[in-house]
Amino acid sequence: MSEPDYIVIRPAPDLPPGFLPERENGRWYDRNDIPYGPPAGVTASEAVAVPTDRFEVRDDDGAVAQVWEVRP
Repeated sequence: MSEPDYIVIRPAPDLPPGFLPERENGRWYDRNDIPYGPPAGVTASEAVAVPTDRFEVRDDDGAVAQVWEVRP
């Protein structure tokens, strides 16, 4: 199976409450639009999102996204 066109951001189970901004929890991104590496002003030691073997399907159009977990 090839990689889906999208990724979706989810918090890791052990992430402290409030660490991941609410607007990011469940946010879908086009895989081609994701810059690799930390965004400006964020160090890699603050958080990292890693790909998992889990996937989600969007109800409205059936699109598939790979779940990436944010870990401290």
